[in-house]
Amino acid sequence: MLKIRFLVVFIGVFLNFNLLFGQVSQENSIRYNDTLTKKFYNLKREYDKRFYESTFYTIQIYYGSLEEADSILEDFRENYLEIKSSLIFETPNYKVRIGEYKDRNIASQKLEEIRRIYPSSFIIKLSNL
Repeated sequence: MLKIRFLVVFIGVFLNFNLLFGQVSQENSIRYNDTLTKKFYNLKREYDKRFYESTFYTIQIYYGSLEEADSILEDFRENYLEIKSSLIFETPNYKVRIGEYKDRNIASQKLEEIRRIYPSSFIIKLSNL
């Protein structure tokens, strides 16, 4: 009885190893059309490059009426001369957005500083694609 159990366990372990290593060898034997793969890889690289170059983070400090947006934009420009700021209209609100940051961490650091004065500020990821 003990020999039978040992034999069953041994066969089970052997089959599991065979299935495991059999799948690995199958993955290695797949061959792709090299020119097609290279073409797709280059297209993906080009798209990623254009996406990265056109994507940036900005901080929105206000959205609402035109009068309030103008007031906040003017106040911001007086206090932060070195940061780019703009007034944008997206129906039905006017939005005040500041800065263009490639790195989200830098935008987050600036957000912490800005939130002391403009508590409803938040980060937006924008892309020109």
